Amino acid sequence: MTPLLEISSITKSFGPTRALRGASFALKAGEIHALVGENGAGKSTLMKILAGVHRRDGGHVLLAGQEVDPLSPQEARSLGISTVFQELSLCNNLSVAENIFANRQPGSYGLINHRVLNNLTQQYLKEFNIAIRPETIVGDLHLAQKQIIEILKAMSLNAKVLILDEPTSALERPDVNRLFELLNQLKSQGTGIVFISHKLDEVFRIADRITVFRDGEHIATLEASATSRDEVIKDMVGREIHHIYPPKALQLGMSRMKITNFCLKDAFSDITFDLRAGEILGVAGLTGSGRSEVMQSIFAYRSKDSGTVALEEMPVDLGTPYEAIRHGIVYSPEDRKDQGLFLNHSVAMNVTSTCLEECSTSILLSKQKETDVATMMVEDLAIKVQSIDQEVSSLSGGNQQKVLFAKCLACKPTVLIVDEPTRGIDIGSKIEIYNLLREFTSKGGSVVLISSELSEVIGLSDRVLVFKEGTIVGELESEMSEHALMDLMFQRTHHGSL
Repeated sequence: MTPLLEISSITKSFGPTRALRGASFALKAGEIHALVGENGAGKSTLMKILAGVHRRDGGHVLLAGQEVDPLSPQEARSLGISTVFQELSLCNNLSVAENIFANRQPGSYGLINHRVLNNLTQQYLKEFNIAIRPETIVGDLHLAQKQIIEILKAMSLNAKVLILDEPTSALERPDVNRLFELLNQLKSQGTGIVFISHKLDEVFRIADRITVFRDGEHIATLEASATSRDEVIKDMVGREIHHIYPPKALQLGMSRMKITNFCLKDAFSDITFDLRAGEILGVAGLTGSGRSEVMQSIFAYRSKDSGTVALEEMPVDLGTPYEAIRHGIVYSPEDRKDQGLFLNHSVAMNVTSTCLEECSTSILLSKQKETDVATMMVEDLAIKVQSIDQEVSSLSGGNQQKVLFAKCLACKPTVLIVDEPTRGIDIGSKIEIYNLLREFTSKGGSVVLISSELSEVIGLSDRVLVFKEGTIVGELESEMSEHALMDLMFQRTHHGSL
């Protein structure tokens, strides 16, 4: 049977860097085919060639047996290849309907018929059971909802081939379940789906076959039902991985930070918890549960109506993030690109941005001190860079995340709050991040870990707080399991985010 999509011997270089080395891949009609590999393995480069973003240097692409070479995303879509990239391409100032039907809006004489547009969108949203109004401005949606709209936009093109690059990176479990229902629906209609993800649990749940790339080359294609997670990881990293999570703390220290009665109208209320020295305190909860909002308020990035913070039993007044940092509290946001890093600036500038006073002499920034601090942090965290003057935007996702950690650690905090620290990075980089967090606590630091990956929360945390509807509804320590966490997260009526 002729594959729906067949790729053979694809090569692609960016200057001296060879991104693809004779890569091959085949997709059947009505198949969900997962493509996995570490950051830099060539997955996204290959998909961008199919999407018309990059031109291949060599090799062949056959669509339904016919050679194709899309010169632009528009041409790729016209051929029946639709791609949802990891970086969202929505216009925040436009409505849901205007985004889904961008450049295809109904109307005449250059004028959009918004009534028809919204009716078409409503029918489409209803078909997929998505409870968002067509008129809603996309900028008013939370990240998970934006991700769903991006996917629906691609689906609306009636593609023969649908490529999804990290589609669940911003989604909670209920939203992932709904997405998988949509994908299976498309699969049953004959659509071929390429599913790129670092979340291997989801890969094994949704994929029919799994293809592993490493260093720009095809390593293996496996039937999902006939292989294992360990085998896939071994193919991805080129060696066996025996332990993903480092050992947990054997003994915890005294109270490091005490939060009492934190409240913010319409966001969270009566939040009280204790964080101990040497501890990784996990925080679980669905989007909208208040977990990130509370931590942002502790860091003084977000306001609060009431509540107190005590550090080592001493009350402190934190009115700004600067004051929080000076008291040893630092926050690593979930969206590293929009909120955490200066992408178009150097590694050195990013790393030292939290400790400018320490890198200065009198009122002037010392280039030598900045270089010394940045070089030390890059070496300590094993960040792969050509030089500390390299722009952060040119680094892989895992190395960008480590630059963000270096930025947080450069100011020598005692409390590190990390929000989704492994979103969108590969298994090898995840393991490095896990070891960095545990190393920080082994030296006396304290970590608050916010994560949507329940296996990550359980594997890393010494104790877990569960948030629901702006309150803490439970705490788990010795009896941690995904089932126990889900029971707490859904113990009240869940209205859903979509």
